[in-house]
Amino acid sequence: MSGCGAVVGGVSLDNVDVKTQSVIQGVVSQNDAPASVGYVRLLDKNDEFVAEVPVSKQGEFRFFAAPGNWTVVTLIPGATNRTPVSAALGKIVDLEIVIS
Repeated sequence: MSGCGAVVGGVSLDNVDVKTQSVIQGVVSQNDAPASVGYVRLLDKNDEFVAEVPVSKQGEFRFFAAPGNWTVVTLIPGATNRTPVSAALGKIVDLEIVIS
């Protein structure tokens, strides 16, 4: 992301055994800057709500999810975005969600 100070990966996973987890995480940006206000929702394969987290001041978010297909819905003032994603055990899915 040009101009955005946040990095994909966000908060450290140093104390997490990622081999036993499915991680979906990322950074949300808008206008070449981290989106510091908003929420990110996780929907299951049936489009049912599972979880929601606020974005950090750096636009970061993270979910620990079961392996499978998910939809990440980004909700920031004036915009929404839907991103399909597949999670797998032992894998970290890093997303860069750019809202225009």
